[in-house]
Amino acid sequence: MRHITLDCPDSHYHTVIAECGAYAPPRKRISMKRLTETPDLSTEGARISTTGRGPAQKRAVWKTAIAGGAGSVIEYYDFSLYANLAIYLSAAFLSRSDPGTALLDTLAVFGSGFLMRPVGALFFGWLGDRHGRRTSLLTSVVLMGLASSAVGILPTYAALGVAAPLLLLVLRLLQGFCAGGEASGASTYIAESAPARLRGFFGAFNPAGIAIGTATAGGLAAVVSAVIGSAAMSEWGWRVPFLLSLPLSFAVLFLRSRLPESAQFAKNVRTGVAAGSPIRAALVGEWRAVVKLVLLAFSMTCTAYVGHVYLNTYLTAQLHRPAEEALGTNSIITVVFALLMPCAAWVSDRFGRRRIYGAAMVGYIVLALPAFQWMAPDSGVPLALAMAVSFIPWVFAQAVGYPLFTELFGAKARMTGVAFGFALGTILGGGFGPFVAQLLMTATHWTLAPAAYMAASALVGLAALRFVGPSKIDDVPAETAAEPERG
Repeated sequence: MRHITLDCPDSHYHTVIAECGAYAPPRKRISMKRLTETPDLSTEGARISTTGRGPAQKRAVWKTAIAGGAGSVIEYYDFSLYANLAIYLSAAFLSRSDPGTALLDTLAVFGSGFLMRPVGALFFGWLGDRHGRRTSLLTSVVLMGLASSAVGILPTYAALGVAAPLLLLVLRLLQGFCAGGEASGASTYIAESAPARLRGFFGAFNPAGIAIGTATAGGLAAVVSAVIGSAAMSEWGWRVPFLLSLPLSFAVLFLRSRLPESAQFAKNVRTGVAAGSPIRAALVGEWRAVVKLVLLAFSMTCTAYVGHVYLNTYLTAQLHRPAEEALGTNSIITVVFALLMPCAAWVSDRFGRRRIYGAAMVGYIVLALPAFQWMAPDSGVPLALAMAVSFIPWVFAQAVGYPLFTELFGAKARMTGVAFGFALGTILGGGFGPFVAQLLMTATHWTLAPAAYMAASALVGLAALRFVGPSKIDDVPAETAAEPERG
């Protein structure tokens, strides 16, 4: 196996393994300054291995995928707490006498966080395309942890009056700003580090991490509620999951600080690609890819947020199931299914991502209405079984969606394009999906309105697939093997 080295200014020799797309610096004592440092990847004379995929390269790919997914666990734990605790937040921060109206207002604040996603997407996308994927991921996790933990110490409406919901709105907007670059950043990073023939398999570690983080938020809320009781949960217990965000976020900060930069970004630096304007390249040069991604992301996030995150509120507020049952069942099934995501994505490596994503959308159209019917307490169907059926298309859509999105863009503006397009689609589908579902149900008095809305959004995803072409990053390992320009 051939190795190559980068002769860096600090006189250390850093091994670069391009075949797996990993740049592995030596282990050092970590200081706060080094946590956000971007490695110097422009050094003259860099050479990258073009032969072999030995045990070291394989371990590097696994480490990258696992670490990237683990970071998404905590980041989306932070982001999902709001939706899982919406009932308690509506009582603590809103003065409405009608619980249904207060819940709608709380869900509107939840959706408002998504309005900042495009702004965060442009910022973190620019940061990742110009200064490194790693730098972007480190910055987002710190800000997300601070915003989430601040909710845990925020005074209620009874103490601050109208200032309380306004401060809650500001913190939710900051969460949305950070989330604008998280999923796309981690997906881009893993996609550029994985071999082309297993890009789906390794790329699914990110959505699996997102799902596990979301489930952890709901599961922890269920545990706290079961331990302290419903009354204490409404009074102060809802704060506990938010307060845990800060130490968990710093744990992720340490984990991500030890990750290498992607070899694709290293090549961008050496060849001068990273010196251009990624925002202009994405919005002008690849606007068609952005439009496709918006439609695909709408279908993926609407079905996920309505049929997954909002589901807890639906089960407790509409079907009057105990919160512990709804949160606990959802969390357990989510974790089990999330662990299957790499296998589902591996199927897309064999048969194509468009086919598998399309099959997932058809699954939503066929299964959404009957699955929601079975979740009613008088249906005679166990809740766990009904949830499991409704989650089958979710597994394939999430596992395949993120790798599919990264393959729509070229290297120059990949992170910016994925982040911005995904953010816009997530606003339309995920951000206001729960609000629209609740509004439709309130207006029509039809308890299956959320399921019908999911099926309609899946039709949008099927239509968008017709315009998706071949992957633009199928040859990433080969690209990274190119010799750098000599100065």
